[in-house]
Amino acid sequence: MSEFLDIALSFPPVVFSFGLVVVVLYWLTVIVGALDVDIVDVGDAELDAGGGFWSAFGFGAVPFTVVLSLWITLGWIVTVLGTTWVRSADMFIPPALTGTAVLVAGMGVGMLGAKLLTRPLGRLFEDAPATAHADLVGKVCVVRTGTVTLETGQAEITDDEGNVLLINVRRSPHEPEGLDADLFARHSKVVVFDYDEVEKVFLVVPVALPPEVVFEA
Repeated sequence: MSEFLDIALSFPPVVFSFGLVVVVLYWLTVIVGALDVDIVDVGDAELDAGGGFWSAFGFGAVPFTVVLSLWITLGWIVTVLGTTWVRSADMFIPPALTGTAVLVAGMGVGMLGAKLLTRPLGRLFEDAPATAHADLVGKVCVVRTGTVTLETGQAEITDDEGNVLLINVRRSPHEPEGLDADLFARHSKVVVFDYDEVEKVFLVVPVALPPEVVFEA
C-alpha cells in the first residue's frame, strides 16, 4: 500500500492524482444530490464543451464534466502503470526525462480513451428528446436534489411522450412569502410555472400551497 501511495504521489502520476480526488468528490456530490450538474438539460443536451477546441476533438455533444472526468481517470491509470513499469525496468535514463515521457503518454492516451468512450454517450445525447420548454410549463415534477433554492435544484419530469427528463429548476425570487423550505425538499412535488430564458432554468412552486398563501405568476 505504501509503495502504491509513493507512486501515486510521485511525478508524473501526482499531476492526475489530485484531479482524480476532485473527480471522485464531484461525482459523489452529484450522487447525493447536493450539487447541480447540467448532465441532462432540456433543450441544451448538446453542451458546448469549451467551444471549438473541444468540438474539434469530437467532444461537442458530451458534457464537459464527463469528458474531463474520463480524461483525468484514464491519464492517472496510464501514468501510474507507466511509472510502475519504469521503476521495475531500472532504466539508466534521467527520471525527469522518463517522467515527462510518461506524463505526455498519460495525457495523450487519456484524451484518446475519453474520446472513444464518449462516442456512444454522444449518440445518447444526440437522441435526447427535443421537448420544447413551453411544453413542460404547467407539469408536475419531483425534486431529485436535496432541495430547490434560488441558485440550485433539479427535478424529474415526464413529457407528453412519456420520456422522463431531469431538468434544472429554481425557486422564483418573486414567490410569495411564507413558503416553507420543506415544500421544496427531495421527493417533494412541484409544478413548473415558467421558464427563465436568461438562466436557462425552470421556475417551480409547490403543488400544494398553504391556504394562506396566494401565488401570482
